[in-house]
Amino acid sequence: MRTFATLMLCALLSLGLSGCVSQRTVDGKDQPAQQFDANEAARTRLALGLQYLRAGNFTQARANLERARDFAPRMPEIYTGLAFYFQQVQEYGQAEQNYRYALRLKPDDGDTLNNLGVLLCSQSRPDEADELFNKAIAQTNYVRVADTYENAALCAADHNRYKSAENYYKLALNHSPNNVEILESYARMLLKLRRFSDTEVVLARRAAQPRLTAEYLWLEVQLAEVQRKPAKRAQFAELLQARFPTSGQAQQLKDESYE
Repeated sequence: MRTFATLMLCALLSLGLSGCVSQRTVDGKDQPAQQFDANEAARTRLALGLQYLRAGNFTQARANLERARDFAPRMPEIYTGLAFYFQQVQEYGQAEQNYRYALRLKPDDGDTLNNLGVLLCSQSRPDEADELFNKAIAQTNYVRVADTYENAALCAADHNRYKSAENYYKLALNHSPNNVEILESYARMLLKLRRFSDTEVVLARRAAQPRLTAEYLWLEVQLAEVQRKPAKRAQFAELLQARFPTSGQAQQLKDESYE
């Protein structure tokens, strides 16, 4: 199932992990140590902290992120990293506080606006989230527009605002028409609303894309079931079990078969 897109880790994890150390010449004499660069040290600690966070080592993640903040207390990326850490450990008040401080330092950062929107939507604050998603999209040179429109759609749908959600899905697809995750997410909402003809249209667009996923095949199985097309259902069910036998969708198919 498609989840909200948190747009931070990939960029921050690409930071280099270089350090400032003394070097030795060919004749064995030490060169002077490089001058300490607090910003570079902070970026190194930030990258380490996020790597520990991805590995599930929350103690080391927090220690490195806080050390990064000590080195460069005015670097907005550090507070975004801390916010993401606090989200993972479900300290949502602290996460919001850090996102907002990052925005005080860099108010036009689209990724941070998006990520705070995701957080607030998860805390049942959809109006505030929607405002942040739209503010992110409005930023000059913001490139992740399709992801943020999808987040706005997911948030609206989660709070039963289906008309708004559909508008956002269409806008997302305007920016990324062949995005399989957006097409699947949109189809899933339409299927839930029992708009089967519309679901079929969206899945036809999805079928034109070469990459198969368990979610796409499962949506086809479900649609064929409600449309009472047993041959089509059997075809997609067989393909799902063959290509993605350990997926959650294949397990759902097995569970239904035993009912």
